[in-house]
Amino acid sequence: MRKSIPCYARFAWINHRRVRDILRIALRSPKVGRKGYDKVQMFRWLIYKQLMRCSYRDLESMTGVDHSTFVKFRQRLIQQNWFAALFHVLSSGIASQLRPITAIVDSSFVESYSQHDEVGSEYNGYKQKNGFKLHQLIDFKTRLPLRQIATPGARSDIRLGEVLVRGSPTTWQVRQFTADKGYDGANFVKLIASHWQGIRISIPLRRMKSNEPRVWRQLKGAERTRDKQLLKKRTEIERYFSRKKRVFGLGEERTRHLQNFRANCDMTSIMEILEWSTTPALGA
Repeated sequence: MRKSIPCYARFAWINHRRVRDILRIALRSPKVGRKGYDKVQMFRWLIYKQLMRCSYRDLESMTGVDHSTFVKFRQRLIQQNWFAALFHVLSSGIASQLRPITAIVDSSFVESYSQHDEVGSEYNGYKQKNGFKLHQLIDFKTRLPLRQIATPGARSDIRLGEVLVRGSPTTWQVRQFTADKGYDGANFVKLIASHWQGIRISIPLRRMKSNEPRVWRQLKGAERTRDKQLLKKRTEIERYFSRKKRVFGLGEERTRHLQNFRANCDMTSIMEILEWSTTPALGA
């Protein structure tokens, strides 16, 4: 199996030394027993498969490794919860170093591969499709995922937003927080304000009914800022999801069921962090 993976220039980060070093720590070979194929190399070929939208048979023709070996390798990582664990370690390590953080939360719907009901999928009335949802908290400056949850496709955005906030350490230097009207809720805003002291929150208010007192609207928006520049930053997560699907191929995998979708979400987020880790600005 060749060590250098042939790819387009924009995907050259796959062969970067820092990527190999990170994966070597996460994919340690057993000290005793049969070591088998190089796990770091196997995972890098899985990254290649994701980026190039190719099949396991294509990997077999390029590497000489039977396609079933790649399938079993991926399934073993899923069973060990390896994808989620590595994403958590990488994202937590980055978030603890970021100062300050402008957090953006949103969700994105992904249709099921079969375009029908699958295990863990739900019918989304707004999209009029069956599928899953990825709820994500990202940093504005680096455009990196910090926390994420994959759920069936009809779950409430604001409820999962609360889970994302509660699951994020209070020690993170989150100074600003923004989201769209789907996250307009007094309890959600209070949760954010109590979780990160001194934070500026920019979540637009929904249109209220004409017979409701104006004072209610004033009280509801009391803990929020009207800074238009901060509100504009919310659109960065739309571009983030677009790139996640267009470049990293989320939703393009030929896999079914919620368990596989969760692994795919973790996989693409790991790839985003690995790519970011190779940028020249970080230094060698």
